[in-house]
Amino acid sequence: MARNLKVCAKVQKNLVKKNGFLIFFVSLHKNSLQTSKMAEINQYRQELKDRIISYAMPEFYKRGVKAVKMDEISQGLHVSKRTVYEIFGDKEELLLAGMKRQLEENRSKLENFAKIQAKNVIDIISYVYKLQMERNGKVGVLFYEEVHKMPRVVKFFQENHAHEREESVRFFEAGVKEGLFRNDVDFKVVMDIGHVMMEEIMHHQLYRVHSMQEIYDNYILCLIRGFCTERGLEQLDRALKG
Repeated sequence: MARNLKVCAKVQKNLVKKNGFLIFFVSLHKNSLQTSKMAEINQYRQELKDRIISYAMPEFYKRGVKAVKMDEISQGLHVSKRTVYEIFGDKEELLLAGMKRQLEENRSKLENFAKIQAKNVIDIISYVYKLQMERNGKVGVLFYEEVHKMPRVVKFFQENHAHEREESVRFFEAGVKEGLFRNDVDFKVVMDIGHVMMEEIMHHQLYRVHSMQEIYDNYILCLIRGFCTERGLEQLDRALKG
């Protein structure tokens, strides 16, 4: 009798152990399915987010932010307006995401150009100028007017300027070492004055009187030419013509 009880206890113990392993593997499989499903949902949301930005930004640039309605975006992408609002709470959030993506894309282009094609700082300045001119050709007056009245966008501009200021100073110092920029210029002062001047240009809406192309040609390029050496000027002229 005692022996039979021991056998039964051993069998029961083995069953519990096997069931424990079974429960563990079932739970593991269930968690794996849930993780996979969440990954698919996140991927879909990211793809939809990219599609919304890709659709909205050209319209914002061309017509201004206020003129482009969320209804129009949802209809253009064949998704519900609720879905659009689940991803972006409002148009300013959408605009900000688009501007951040554009900035990252431009940085990536610039880094690749600097590594592969650029021979010196003048080549990089010429490339940045051409990128900016391409963008200016796609952006209407209303866009410039509206974005500088949006608090989150203005804050983003300010934070980005603080980040880029140090990078720009290092860039100018590299130009001095290459003999293309003058060594008697305080480039931190140049950066600060340039930033204030661009803010004033936007504040006074000079883009309504002069195109951004004219503003860049008659202000930004003149500023750059002012701190170039003679050799730097020669290379700048060649680069802009090329």
